[in-house]
Amino acid sequence: MVFFLYTVIYPQSQLKRVRMKRIAKLKAMEKRRGCKVLTMIHRREGISLFGLPAYQFIDEEDAEQILRWIRKYGDYPLDLILHTPGGQLHASIQIARALRKHPKKTRVFIPHYSMSGGTIIALAADEIFMDKDAVIGPIDPQIGDFVRGLFPAPSWIYAAETKKENAGDVTLVISDISRKALKLTRNVAKELLEGKIAPGPGGEDRLDEVVEKLVSGEMIHSTPLSAAEAKEIGLSVSTEFPEDVHEFMKLFRPVKRNVEYVESTSPR
Repeated sequence: MVFFLYTVIYPQSQLKRVRMKRIAKLKAMEKRRGCKVLTMIHRREGISLFGLPAYQFIDEEDAEQILRWIRKYGDYPLDLILHTPGGQLHASIQIARALRKHPKKTRVFIPHYSMSGGTIIALAADEIFMDKDAVIGPIDPQIGDFVRGLFPAPSWIYAAETKKENAGDVTLVISDISRKALKLTRNVAKELLEGKIAPGPGGEDRLDEVVEKLVSGEMIHSTPLSAAEAKEIGLSVSTEFPEDVHEFMKLFRPVKRNVEYVESTSPR
């Protein structure tokens, strides 16, 4: 009985207190900014049932909840705090399109990283704010199965074209799916970035160039693009990052305690 209380009830009571602190922080942000604030934070936490952290990523449940939030607050500007490794393509596109169509101003804040599907969502916002050390990443689709694993769509196409008549049926099928996934992702990226890319030095439209940088597979999927690099390829990114978002992120307890330091209230 004592073990049950310790492993189930105590962690849950801790988690409830932490969540109350998070809600209080969000309410303070909303009052200060005059908008509605939502978070999508995917990370393992030290507080969980039986102490077993779960790996998290963007899925259809996230899409359902965020779409409900966007519909509910259609008359308000929206701020979305993103911290995610990515996830399901269809769920990411659903969220991004809903954010893009929101009638009021939308802003995305990236304190640490928002990769893959998280980058797709960020592209939908009117403004992207990144900490100067935060990163986003390429959005080339990852295609595969449980046996072979997931690989970038451009790499499947490269394999099929290289092997030609020696390519196996599965490689050819996945290559065909990859072409369709790339076409979808390119179209969605153009849809989200339309009107947001500054023209080149000669006044030329750079939209296709920026989309190709993110979708084509020129970079490996895990490439971390800093705020400065995101600006360099043509994205409109601000590094005037609010400190209250970093304070909010401190309310998520890490699973590992490999890094330790002493909090200081005043600079030395």
